[in-house]
Amino acid sequence: MTSPDRAALRCRRIGARLRSWPRAVEGVAAVEFALILPIMVTLFLGMSEVTLAVNIDRKLTLLSRSLADLSSRTRELTTTEMSNVFGAASAIMRPFDSPAPQMVVSSIGVTKSGSTYTGAVEWSCGRNLAARAQTETEAQFDAANLKVRAAGSAYAVPEGFKTDATKSFILVETLVPYTPVFGYVMTGTIRLRENTPWPVRDNDRVVGPSSCPA
Repeated sequence: MTSPDRAALRCRRIGARLRSWPRAVEGVAAVEFALILPIMVTLFLGMSEVTLAVNIDRKLTLLSRSLADLSSRTRELTTTEMSNVFGAASAIMRPFDSPAPQMVVSSIGVTKSGSTYTGAVEWSCGRNLAARAQTETEAQFDAANLKVRAAGSAYAVPEGFKTDATKSFILVETLVPYTPVFGYVMTGTIRLRENTPWPVRDNDRVVGPSSCPA
């Protein structure tokens, strides 16, 4: 067979393959699976991460409300009682009790001047709070952590507590740093926060402990 004949035969074979291409089905399923596999894996991992974060956030909400309810039940909180209130956190957050949640319980006094209601911190205690690193600015630390509120510092009174009958309320702040297993590169550590203002029961205010528990 001469070279021109071989070239013509090769062209006819290529032409036949091209004409049969629209009817070819071998390997289509494998190609389609390879195309959608990354999307399916991403969706599965994303749903797992979101589900876990939502569950932790719900636990954090339950913790915040429980601490507020426990702190508002008495006329006075002793240091031991305050420590017991904080101690309930581990049981409430389980099985998401590691890392330990940051917690701050404060009493906010409410005063009225004309039609304006003003809140001021009467006392504040915290547990599991982080120390500010030397490399952090105050703003960076505040964005990432909770801290005990200074006595006398202002706090905006929520709408539901702007009544003449409200002399004070309990404020509970909680925070849990959540580090995604798969999405950390994109999101970094997410800090889940919950703030819960809570009415004082049967009293004008709750007298705080003489010293906050360690």
